[in-house]
Amino acid sequence: MSAVRAGERRAETLKRRLLAGLLGFTGTATAAFWILFFAGKIQATETEQDEAFERAFPLADSWMSTACMLAAWHLWKGEPEGHFFGVAAGSSLLFLSLMDILYSLENRKYWPLDRDRLTMLLIHLWTLGLGTVTLSYLWKSFPSPPNET
Repeated sequence: MSAVRAGERRAETLKRRLLAGLLGFTGTATAAFWILFFAGKIQATETEQDEAFERAFPLADSWMSTACMLAAWHLWKGEPEGHFFGVAAGSSLLFLSLMDILYSLENRKYWPLDRDRLTMLLIHLWTLGLGTVTLSYLWKSFPSPPNET
């Protein structure tokens, strides 16, 4: 194997493992949020309507969190299952962030921008960005189907 090819392979492994780390962190942080939320340690809502909206998310967030952690595990190890779980995680991240962003825009949750609202906005941008990056990376690295002649 040439030095250039070995360098490219190391760079690709580094990118894949960086993505795995980001997905693992996100999945773990999401699980921790829900544990703390249901333990009453986090107050994440301002109104009764916000509370009802927030309580609609545990199952969907559980799927996203699980997909992130499984993708992280398999991507880190370089296993093909990482692509499947990565696509599931990336699309879940995009879907959930878009739901949160639209709710927040329609209900004026980003302004006035204080510390809590900035945190919420950053989480929404994080999940939107990570979902986009995950799907983009996996699309570019998806194996080509064999040529049929």
